[in-house]
Amino acid sequence: TLYHYRVESGGAPLSGDATFRTAPEPDEAQFTFVAFGDTRTQHRVHRAVVERIVGLAPDFVLHTGDLVAEGGSADEWETFFEIERELMAQAPMFPALGNHERNSREYFDLFYLPGNERWYAFDYGNARFVCLQVDGTARFAPRSEQYAWLEETLAANTQRWLFVAFHVPPYTSAAGGQLEGVVRETLTPLFERYGVDVVLNGHQHNYERNEVNGVTYVVTAGGGAPLYAAVGREPTQAAFALAHHFVVLRIDGSRLHGTAISGTGEVLDEFERSAE
Repeated sequence: TLYHYRVESGGAPLSGDATFRTAPEPDEAQFTFVAFGDTRTQHRVHRAVVERIVGLAPDFVLHTGDLVAEGGSADEWETFFEIERELMAQAPMFPALGNHERNSREYFDLFYLPGNERWYAFDYGNARFVCLQVDGTARFAPRSEQYAWLEETLAANTQRWLFVAFHVPPYTSAAGGQLEGVVRETLTPLFERYGVDVVLNGHQHNYERNEVNGVTYVVTAGGGAPLYAAVGREPTQAAFALAHHFVVLRIDGSRLHGTAISGTGEVLDEFERSAE
């Protein structure tokens, strides 16, 4: 359903007319969402990426973390929302914490998210989305609170599609650190065991897609931060691009189509999946 709204304070309008759409029912599963991340610097690039996303009118947006360069800076958050305002007026944004958010109080003051707001899940149409806190500050090892919650949430899924989003990727052809290896060893076995379809990450400032044991891993970290070139090649790599970008994902029942689009409108990669 399409709703119109405007923001008011004390009866005085603070915004013009804006609209949003409510989520479809599972049996009407046709929707489009956008994933992108690492918008923390180069505001002109960030703005160009957001303007292209606005033109596509997605149903909602997933941000893979590092929204700003310094999570404790009110000025940086003001700039972020000024750039994102038109997009966020029409599409809900579901962010994951990045290392540059610094686990800051400002992040939790500015967003109102499900669950404990650090890791959470929501359903949309015939898909379940799980967002984690993998930012170098939260524990996600076995026997941690987050790990137990993740396994329980994945095991309980009854939706046709299952997505997971968080900041630090398990697979990268850029210069990864120790945390990437820990993520790979700890979390990817859960994704394979419980039938996760797509994992969306940020942190490494480029676009990359890896296909590993039935799971599609997408690094989408081209929202504005300086780009990181590849230093090698993951053996499971299916696509790589050194470009500012975003990823459009369209679900039509049991079919998924993904398109990575650069800030200048170039198609960088396309992929498809079907749900069993």
